[in-house]
Amino acid sequence: MKSKPAVDVYGIGNALIDIQMAVEDPVLDAIFSGPPKGGPEKIGKGNMHLVDSGFQGELIGRLEGRDRATVSGGSACNTMIGIAQLGCPAAYCGKVADDSFGWFFGKDLTAAGVVYGVPPGRKGTGTCVVLVTPDAQRTMFTNLGISIELTPADLDLDAIAKAKWVYIEGYLWDAAGPKAASELAMEHAKKHGVKVAYSFSDSFCVNRALADFRRFTKEYVDLVFCNQDEACAFAGRDNAEEALSEIAKYDTGVALTLGAEGSILALDGKRHDIKPIPVKPVDTTGAGDLYAAGTIAGLCRGLPPQEAGTLGASMAAKVIAVRGARIPASAL
Repeated sequence: MKSKPAVDVYGIGNALIDIQMAVEDPVLDAIFSGPPKGGPEKIGKGNMHLVDSGFQGELIGRLEGRDRATVSGGSACNTMIGIAQLGCPAAYCGKVADDSFGWFFGKDLTAAGVVYGVPPGRKGTGTCVVLVTPDAQRTMFTNLGISIELTPADLDLDAIAKAKWVYIEGYLWDAAGPKAASELAMEHAKKHGVKVAYSFSDSFCVNRALADFRRFTKEYVDLVFCNQDEACAFAGRDNAEEALSEIAKYDTGVALTLGAEGSILALDGKRHDIKPIPVKPVDTTGAGDLYAAGTIAGLCRGLPPQEAGTLGASMAAKVIAVRGARIPASAL
């Protein structure tokens, strides 16, 4: 049997189809004041919200007639696509169904240059409705679908053992199967000398599983990706600098994004302040995902941390300047 080619980065996350639409603030306000049934108790602009299919269906019905873009997505998926765009071989592990969205996901991801071969399941493919307002903020309503049925059996342990990095998103810490798959991937990576990068994903992920996040960050993680809110939630601190110092006590590197103020990459005991790249924002969807893509791809190439972080900042700036979480090939 022909052996599979090795990849530089093996990513694991919730496989979703993103349905992206532009809306005005009054439209978003109306959703907040009278949301469909099947959603969270609190809805906030710029956040991700877990909802059921009924909520999504009614929401899409309210927005009927608007232009929309449909692409394969999910946080780690976006990162793997960015890594592949930068010429680093990448593979992705996420669960979709044997349905039209699932078929689209596999073909779209493969066309983007990412290795994908997870067997499909029966339940519907997960979807995320992404609403982008004129200030470039994105508010997401996610129905995880079959993505929560990811299990350790879906992992390609051989690919993990041969990779340079494993990248895992914090959104997986919501169901037993994905949690078990995440932990096995981290254990297997450390056993084979493969570095582990972990995205905190959202402050609500951190708050809901704080003890677990702190435990495996200490045991397995080589590089944490987080924004200021996520860092402060993890560290129990009120500002980015204090949070950074606290996270460093866990013997892990930290890539801390600060929006328009740039980012900080603390790696191997040294701090690197990364300047922001000026850009007129169109849509912030995928900014953190593509920052991670550039940073990890840079490290895979052997770039010094300062240059790797700057590549991350460049990828984030490029995706912010377009609609959606993909950077057109012409913009690379």
